[in-house]
Amino acid sequence: MINNWLASKQSFNGMVLIILAMLMAFWLSACSVTPATSTAPPTPSSSESTASAATADPLAYQACVYPPNELVQACDVKGGTFLQQGRLGCYQCVLSYSDAGKVCQDGSDCQGQCKNTGEFIDSHTNNQTGQCASDSSTFGCYQTIEKGVAQPAICVD
Repeated sequence: MINNWLASKQSFNGMVLIILAMLMAFWLSACSVTPATSTAPPTPSSSESTASAATADPLAYQACVYPPNELVQACDVKGGTFLQQGRLGCYQCVLSYSDAGKVCQDGSDCQGQCKNTGEFIDSHTNNQTGQCASDSSTFGCYQTIEKGVAQPAICVD
């Protein structure tokens, strides 16, 4: 009887270890996301260097390793900064918007999203106004306003 109990306990512990190993592998794989563009482009001549930085799309880069200098410079040119975002701390180019705080009823009124500034209200409530977002970060808890209608609140971490 004791042998059966010990065998079942060892089997359970083994299953727990396998599940933990799988979860760790999944979590670690999220931190090794590769960017949409190659991080090792051919080395351009000095005259091509400025042009390639201007054409690189830093907004396409989302990885947990610091981006290459070309993308950092392209993000700077667009008025952004690479910041660690979300619970995993992956890097994204976050753009600052000059119309931050402007009264809006839709994202088309803003450079970014039109967000509710007060407490969350029932979604689908009409005749709502918000304020233009201060930056392009999609992390945090917020509620957008689209065509004057409150959308469901969301929390992104």
